[in-house]
Amino acid sequence: MPTKKSPSPDVISSLRSVVPGIFDTAQRSGTGHRKHAVSLYKLQTQCHDADTEELTGEDAFNKEFIRNLNKILGIKKREASAEKIVKLVATFVQLTNGSDADDVFSAEQDEEVDTASSRFVELLIRYLLQGFQAKEKLTRLRCCQIVAMSVTSLGEIDEELYFELVKRLSERIRDKEAAIRVHAAIALSKLQSGEDGDGGEVTEALLGLMQNDPSAEVRRAVLLNIAKSPKTLPYVLERARDVDATNRKCLFLKVMPPIDYRLLSIEDRERLLAAGVNDRDAAVKRACVRMIGESWLTFANQNLLELTSSLDVVDSPAANKVLQALFAAYPEIPENLQFDQELWESLTPEMAFIIRSTLEFFCERKDADGIDKHLPEAMQLARLLESFGAKLEAEQDDELRPDIEFVIHQLLLIAKISDFPDEMGRREMLTLMRKMILVPEIPENNIEAIADIIRKLSINEQDFIRIMVEVVSDVRELAPVVDSTSPEDIRLEALLVSIKSLIIIKYILQRCFDPLSEGSSIYGLLTECVVPAVQSSETVLQEYGIECLALCCLLDKSLAVDNVVLFAQAVKQGSGDLRSKGLAALLDIAFMYGIADLAVALGEPADFVSLLNAELENEDERIQAMAGEGIAKLLYAHRIPEPARVLEELLVLYYHPATSSNDALRQCLTYFFPAFSYMSPDNQAVMQEVTVSAVCRLAGVLKQQSTESGATHGQAAQQMATWSDPRILDAIAAINNSTGIRISARMSGYANIAVEALKRIFSEPPATRKVLVQMLNKLALDDNTPYIQLQQMFVLTRTLAQQQLFSDMISRNALVRFETLLLK
Repeated sequence: MPTKKSPSPDVISSLRSVVPGIFDTAQRSGTGHRKHAVSLYKLQTQCHDADTEELTGEDAFNKEFIRNLNKILGIKKREASAEKIVKLVATFVQLTNGSDADDVFSAEQDEEVDTASSRFVELLIRYLLQGFQAKEKLTRLRCCQIVAMSVTSLGEIDEELYFELVKRLSERIRDKEAAIRVHAAIALSKLQSGEDGDGGEVTEALLGLMQNDPSAEVRRAVLLNIAKSPKTLPYVLERARDVDATNRKCLFLKVMPPIDYRLLSIEDRERLLAAGVNDRDAAVKRACVRMIGESWLTFANQNLLELTSSLDVVDSPAANKVLQALFAAYPEIPENLQFDQELWESLTPEMAFIIRSTLEFFCERKDADGIDKHLPEAMQLARLLESFGAKLEAEQDDELRPDIEFVIHQLLLIAKISDFPDEMGRREMLTLMRKMILVPEIPENNIEAIADIIRKLSINEQDFIRIMVEVVSDVRELAPVVDSTSPEDIRLEALLVSIKSLIIIKYILQRCFDPLSEGSSIYGLLTECVVPAVQSSETVLQEYGIECLALCCLLDKSLAVDNVVLFAQAVKQGSGDLRSKGLAALLDIAFMYGIADLAVALGEPADFVSLLNAELENEDERIQAMAGEGIAKLLYAHRIPEPARVLEELLVLYYHPATSSNDALRQCLTYFFPAFSYMSPDNQAVMQEVTVSAVCRLAGVLKQQSTESGATHGQAAQQMATWSDPRILDAIAAINNSTGIRISARMSGYANIAVEALKRIFSEPPATRKVLVQMLNKLALDDNTPYIQLQQMFVLTRTLAQQQLFSDMISRNALVRFETLLLK
């Protein structure tokens, strides 16, 4: 075996100039890191002396390397020179581990496990682990960053070092600095072993981080780097609902495309696509559609039918939206589809769905050629509907009937697109529709589609009403005869007929817009069907009856005034759907006619408003959200005579901890408050009027509230001050090229918030005083504030200071800051 020579003293003595030179060159250039790493590797090799027990040359190189590395450990984040050195270190670790050394050096390499390279890597990692506990956050950041970039190149390391590394990284993923947690999470995700990927401690820690970390960057780091397995995939899919749009986009663009969609359950596919195509961010929608068009279609061998078959189109609420978004992004897909006669005769649910979606796409684009190319004639559609209707009647298997019903529904939706140009086709289709609607077990969605088709086939609204009234009469007269003599069976059959009649009446009224006349056939339906249903003891009939009566009231104001008390009783005494439909009826007619005209039957307008406000405290979140949304619409449309009190109730409801789980309500009000305030100066004046009162009411509610479960005092006060700021309204008006009242005139109302807050401080309890004085500094008063109000504020502020009402230093300092602002 050849004897290895001792390192030349010149090599060791030159380390303090050569190594810094390499580092200096590397930090100045954005490229050539591998070349610099090779230079370091050569230097390390020259210093290596396997025959010397003290490892003098190796120690000298390692110490010099660490000395130069120390210089960048305290440099701030995103400093270009430091980032380049980090890349150099990662490249050197990769090279020194021998991953590419054989391509660079042709000399024989030492095959022993304990090599200079392995000792250097262990030394470096142990040194960086010390930096994990450093007090300086920049040192912790750089150490975690270097480990994260180098961990994949570590090769075989000591088991004790591996567990120490996992332990230290597990501590750093709980660091208070988000940037440190990012690099710790990246490094930890790369240490997942095959066994750990199925549920070890590392995976559990990463999943907890991806679900609960407040930083979007940390969640994204885990999302992109965690091992994808049956254990982790459900948690990965949850990121489709991440609050950060970039994370949601990353899921669709980077994480999901390599994963075969067939590995997901149908429910998971549905949830993922529904979240993507319904996302409020356009970039996320595009990313979802791109995933479908470029990844999922590829896995489906570019076969749209195969892809659609992987979705539950029969029960999917999002499948149509998914296909429409796909067609909009890739219009060549629907343009190249061909539907021959054989296909029409043997429609499957998936194929019928594709045809309907294709025709709706062309209809949306107003592409007459595309519609004419694929839409069959009315006579052919009628024959197809008859054929599948006969199949449904003959089918005895309950599991197959839903598929046939779905195909029939798709054909009805296709028929809605047709213009029925030939008279024969129109007559045939009208006859068929009247026949189909008499089928005892027809689904409700088919009744709605048939009503739309008949409306299209009718000459005008009166003709439509005449036809549909005849249909209701036929349903009532041609009801199936009950073989049983049981009173219960007879009652149930009569109940089903009444329900079907009311459903048809509901769809008639939804398609009528002309005011009711004295001789209208609608009054006959009202007397014979709707009123008896409302008076019935059957709850389900009462619900449908209330809904139909409300629709009638939208066509006749006098009818609405006469039935306000009835709807109010349904709200006060009803429960479940009956209560919600009574509330919906009140909100609809109030929006149509205004509260002032309807409140006569209940007493005063305030009584009507109180009835609606009471539902804001309903324990049922669905009814609470309905009431909140309805009242917000009434305020926006100026249908409430005295809006200040109602607006204050909505503000308190919005911030109240009790509504933190009612997402529908909070989402509606999040949009409503700025939209209402910035719509007009009058609306903003109402917001200014109630701001202080709302803050005082919330002070007691939110005083123990944390930021995790709701807004803080400061956040609530800041938002209300922003909505009350007339300068924002002016900026919006300028964008819309509209003119408003002079800013100085409207700053008076804004300044009144400060005056009112100062006055309330004298009488409010200590907790509320603290909130109000802190709110003063959130009001951005400027030179447009009227002088007389500035004087009022100054006098009140000095009086407060003299009376020493504040016991805490924070409040006293806030008052001093506000006084200083007034003196400028």
